[in-house]
Amino acid sequence: MIKVKINRQALEVAMTRKNLSIRDLAEQIGFSRSHVSHIISGKKSPSPMMRRLILEHLRDYTFDDLFIIDDGKNGD
Repeated sequence: MIKVKINRQALEVAMTRKNLSIRDLAEQIGFSRSHVSHIISGKKSPSPMMRRLILEHLRDYTFDDLFIIDDGKNGD
């Protein structure tokens, strides 16, 4: 199964460059702070809608900058 994960380091850099806290980003994209925090920590995967909203608010970044596609393979 293919999953999309957040690239935590890249997202934190992007948020820092835009001077955004987790709370700020959550408010801008319409999700709770706790949900966004779970996405950033890797406890949950971002939905397609959330990914789209993040990309709309961090326009200087591409999908490949902020997200990682995990195909479930262990690098074999």
